[in-house]
Amino acid sequence: MRILLRNWHLKLSAVLLATVLYTGLVFSGSFEEDSINVRVNGVNAPDSSIVMSGDLGLVEVRYRASQDLPTTVSEQAFAATVDLSEYDMERAPEPQVLDVVVEPLVEGIEILNVLPPTVRMEIDRVEVRTVPVEVDPGEVPAGLEIGEPVVSDEEVRVRGPASVVGAVDRVVALIRIDDSEIDVNRPVNLVAVDVQGQPVGTGLIDIEPETVSVQVDVRATETTQTVTVRPDIEGTPAPGFALESLAVEPVTVTLRGLPEELSGILGVSTEPLSIAGSSEDQVFEAQLQLPDGVELDDGEEPIVTVTATIGPSVSSRTFVVGVICAGAGENECIPAIDQLTITLSGPGGALSALGPGDLTPTVDASGLAPGTYDLAPSIGALPGGVELLNITPGSVSVTVNAPATPTPTPTPAP
Repeated sequence: MRILLRNWHLKLSAVLLATVLYTGLVFSGSFEEDSINVRVNGVNAPDSSIVMSGDLGLVEVRYRASQDLPTTVSEQAFAATVDLSEYDMERAPEPQVLDVVVEPLVEGIEILNVLPPTVRMEIDRVEVRTVPVEVDPGEVPAGLEIGEPVVSDEEVRVRGPASVVGAVDRVVALIRIDDSEIDVNRPVNLVAVDVQGQPVGTGLIDIEPETVSVQVDVRATETTQTVTVRPDIEGTPAPGFALESLAVEPVTVTLRGLPEELSGILGVSTEPLSIAGSSEDQVFEAQLQLPDGVELDDGEEPIVTVTATIGPSVSSRTFVVGVICAGAGENECIPAIDQLTITLSGPGGALSALGPGDLTPTVDASGLAPGTYDLAPSIGALPGGVELLNITPGSVSVTVNAPATPTPTPTPAP
């Protein structure tokens, strides 16, 4: 304290003199005050660290400069720095406040004030990790499918702030599949993503290498199409028999193949199946005739069951026959017409065996008194499978006459 108070009157006089001289200099115009924006730079960064704050920005520097300076005062006349070694790495990467130090680089300049006097910093340790490479083909166009992607590097290294690198799950090579069916074979940039597939660390981390070569085979995908089965029947049944119906099991099949191979296929045929000379039902296990490159969707053998139902052939035949009376007893029965027509249906063989003598129609005059009547003609029993379709005309006019009275024989004279 004694040292401070020693010659106190001389010290006070010196302060007053300096104040007077400074005031005189200012008002005499030999100095001028102004402000300028100066960019802040970081210095003395800790080893193996990375600044996450990005650009430290600008500070406004208020200064006093002598009017005797040979050049105009510019930003290059100042150095604004932040000593990064003051950052506490034990707390990384949380934000911390560091002082901004501004120094003049030109003689004759005095720093009066700096705003803001501090900056908010985030620094983190540098970490390097190896992560897998994944190929993302996006949405594959309809009708196409792709093979397993092949990449030049299955793993890459990511380098950056530990807090960001720790969130990287993998890197993704994004590709696009065109409708042109052209294979992919090109270098692709990599993007770091987290476990949910969201980009992470953009602009903060480095990927080594930045690109990988990706090869993907692109081809048209197989589709399915349901078509009918068509039995290929050859030959005709035995005489007197005909093909009544065909049954296929299954009726339709589902085919699998490339779109161009299935185009235009409306049905598939069986191998040729012969019913020549058949007189009974035929059952076939038939092979389907599939086009090249086409198979059944279920992968089973292309075999179907075909049933051909064979039955007697049915036709019709018309006969012209005479008509007779029956049941008139002693009366005379005279039909008004001599012939009529009969139409029958049935198997061809049975109809061929019939003749007019087998089909004589009759009209029944039983119990009729003499007179004229319209009677319906009928025929006797027909062979099995033969049916009567029509008799023309449906009625016949007949005349029933009583028997003639005999003339008495004269009695001889005695």
